[in-house]
Amino acid sequence: MKKLLAIAGAAVLSLSPLAPAQQSSTQDIVHAADSFFASLTPDQRQKVMYAFDDVAQRARWSNFPTGFVARGGISLKQMTAAQQEAAMTLMATVLSPMGMQKVNEIRQADDDFKANGSKRGPGGGRRPQGSPPIGQGGPGGPPPQFGPGGPGGPGGPGSHPPGGDMFGSDLYFISFLGTPSITQPWMLQFGGHHLALNITIAGDKGVLTPTLTGAQPAKFILNGKIVRPVGRESDKALALLRSLDAQQQAKAVLS
Repeated sequence: MKKLLAIAGAAVLSLSPLAPAQQSSTQDIVHAADSFFASLTPDQRQKVMYAFDDVAQRARWSNFPTGFVARGGISLKQMTAAQQEAAMTLMATVLSPMGMQKVNEIRQADDDFKANGSKRGPGGGRRPQGSPPIGQGGPGGPPPQFGPGGPGGPGGPGSHPPGGDMFGSDLYFISFLGTPSITQPWMLQFGGHHLALNITIAGDKGVLTPTLTGAQPAKFILNGKIVRPVGRESDKALALLRSLDAQQQAKAVLS
């Protein structure tokens, strides 16, 4: 199986069947999943596992922080250092190097937002006690919500971050629909603020959809380096828009 690449926007990435010599890739993914499971406590294993046909959990993704839209599974914050390492090893086994870099940079952006705040979206790193969920869009609110698991929607039972924390690289959740298998279909979910990966693997085939990648802030500085988690996609989209004439732009750009 070719490694999956996290791409911007809600998109479908279909993978061609494996050649016989490449069968070990699926085995590697299952082995990494099994190693992660082995690191968990019995209670954590129960929280992270869902039935493959669990419709509610399939819809439990969003671009909102986990403080607004609860996710199923367990967060990196709820794991030990060894469990976190096993979880990220699994993600690195499933994703391409570029995809893994994007995931890490989106999480780093959330750390930057937690530390430095922003003029857009809810400020600071915590949600004010007793405050209702902030509405979609508008001054002072978060960007429009994507995905079915928004406030008032089918978020269903899930895990809100402990202590009221809203932002940070450890507030990303992992869950499984079905048992990792080389032959039977199963799904790996990983996501949090501005990140939703729903990765279904069925034998030597895989698909990454629905997928959402974004970042807040879109640009930040880390160790003296400018980081733009979705900069490649943004630059290409802007170049495409600028290639259109005024009449074409009027048709292409929607409210």
